[in-house]
Amino acid sequence: MSLSTRKLDDLILYLGSSPHVENLGITKLWKLIYFIDVAFLRETGKSLTDSEYIKYDHGPVPSRGDKRLKHLGKEGRVRVKAEDYGSYRQNHVLTVDEGSPAFSTEELPLIDAVCLRYGRKTASYLSELSHDEPAWIHAEKLQKLSPSLMCYGSEEDEEGL
Repeated sequence: MSLSTRKLDDLILYLGSSPHVENLGITKLWKLIYFIDVAFLRETGKSLTDSEYIKYDHGPVPSRGDKRLKHLGKEGRVRVKAEDYGSYRQNHVLTVDEGSPAFSTEELPLIDAVCLRYGRKTASYLSELSHDEPAWIHAEKLQKLSPSLMCYGSEEDEEGL
């Protein structure tokens, strides 16, 4: 397993057990991972997970996300539990076995900062927030987001790219 795959797996597990993240559904999981990768790009010039992101209606999704989530489920390390809320169904992501994350002492504070900032927000809020990102705005539906545009936030794009 490559280091970037291990980091993506560990991030999924970490977010599923973080005390700073509540009501973690799949949509929220993908948005948190996106914002963590964006924070790393903006802070260090490189991504934490080396994920490519695809433009979906509800915002960016890591291209390997579903595959890694299913893999972790088959290993018994994560469980996805569907719960109904009236006409709405949420697939909660629950970490069963966090293991030992492969994050460095420099990486954890940045991950936790994103969790503190966005972990208690709703998936809808995070989706809308991701729609303000230049990389999402300028991507075609179901196409990859530009990594170079991911370096810019909506604050930097006041005039439009």
